[in-house]
Amino acid sequence: METNFIYFKFMNKPFGIFLFAHALGYSCFFLRIIFVGWYVLEKTDSLFLVGLLSSIPIIIFPLGSIYGGKFADTISRKLVVVIARTSEAILLFLTALFINLEIYPLASIGIISIFYGISNGIGAPSRINMIIDILGKENVPKGNSLSELVASIASAIIPAIASLLLNIFTLEEIFWILPLITFTGAIGMYILYFLLPNQTIIKKESDNISLTKSFIFALKDKYLAPIFAIGVCVIIWGLVQPLIPAYSRDILNLDGRGYTLIQSANYVGAIIGCIILLKFGNKIITGKLISFWMISFAIFLFIFFTTNNPYIAGIALLIANLNYAIWITSLISSIQIFSDEKFVGRNVSIFAIMFGIGGFAYMIGGFLGDLIGIYPTMLIACLLIMTINLLVLSYSENYRKLKI
Repeated sequence: METNFIYFKFMNKPFGIFLFAHALGYSCFFLRIIFVGWYVLEKTDSLFLVGLLSSIPIIIFPLGSIYGGKFADTISRKLVVVIARTSEAILLFLTALFINLEIYPLASIGIISIFYGISNGIGAPSRINMIIDILGKENVPKGNSLSELVASIASAIIPAIASLLLNIFTLEEIFWILPLITFTGAIGMYILYFLLPNQTIIKKESDNISLTKSFIFALKDKYLAPIFAIGVCVIIWGLVQPLIPAYSRDILNLDGRGYTLIQSANYVGAIIGCIILLKFGNKIITGKLISFWMISFAIFLFIFFTTNNPYIAGIALLIANLNYAIWITSLISSIQIFSDEKFVGRNVSIFAIMFGIGGFAYMIGGFLGDLIGIYPTMLIACLLIMTINLLVLSYSENYRKLKI
């Protein structure tokens, strides 16, 4: 029955196109972080600047999400996504242009990244909730799992291809792949715009609901409150991200190609995690298991940063991201399922804002990496993740009993 569902929904034309377009856009967002991180590290040798310039879109993301959540509830989601994706392709084209023409490349990355982050923030809540429009709310967990699976496959393949292309092109020239991928995904969204019927779940009374009211609703809900408390881990996740390129270069002795390949292993883990979710479905989306996945992520992240063997490091990063993929997909699905219909876009937006705050954690992680070192910074992040999960498990009975 499960296999039939997966096959049927994937072969459904609108959802198939959505998966294709989402996968390209998603992978490009994180591929940009990989390219910018390595480029800045090579040019400046500063972990702080790696964290700063890599994370600007994530930092700015909440500004777009504030409006993106309301747009997702009140106007055409497919229109919002089309406009956002087109803007992102143009902005990535300008980034590649300024880097290759050497027009203040670092400043250009910083300035353009601001607008790129706003565009992503506006489009994200509509894009995530388009799954509801296509599959219905009852199929959200499986739809999210399929979406993350396809996105993770693309995210694993594209960095590997980029690694091979670095044998042909320079680090500056490789930036041209970003607008090409994003625009290809945007074409899919254009097609989807005409295939999907007009959105029917919008309610006029939702126009006057602020993000603050939605947040208050979440805090009062016996399930959403602990879910958002656990969601704070997505901020802490940002602490370790600027440390990975420096550790890969200085301890694992990897070059740019090796770094992109180890990041591909990272996404292979996400693929396996999504397959596990598709296989077992709602059975593994419980409060206790959600925390188990995140604590396991912290353990294997610790292993990554305590070995100088690139193969062991790659396996550890793979398993860490396997757990992280299950965790974040379970979290988003829980938010969508337990949210009232008129709040769902804004509640997803709140989580997107938390993800954006993680951008500040990128900067803090880079700063701490320069100040106290990579290992102590990583250890702080892992201990914080474990502490938050154990506290929520201890004090929230509703969370321990949570099931979808």
